[in-house]
Amino acid sequence: MAKLFRDSAFNQQSFGAAGFKVVSSTDASPTTGDFVAIMVISSGITVGASGILTTTGDDLSNGTVIPKGMTIYGDFTSIELSAGKVLAYYRALG
Repeated sequence: MAKLFRDSAFNQQSFGAAGFKVVSSTDASPTTGDFVAIMVISSGITVGASGILTTTGDDLSNGTVIPKGMTIYGDFTSIELSAGKVLAYYRALG
């Protein structure tokens, strides 16, 4: 279920108005936050040991490969990569 608190939050979220964080395989530990989209910006990524965790649905496990240019949408709380770099878009709380 979506966590939008007002109608304009949908528009803000759709255009990345809440901002993003660059997450890289060189980060020392899993990156945590309230993310709604993950866009692969390097030649591809490999999910790290802690995975990419969601509050709903399935988590992405260690070793999962996602190609460059792919964007995945969901309710993400933690991201760890063993290779590559992504933009993790923050949730617009409105």
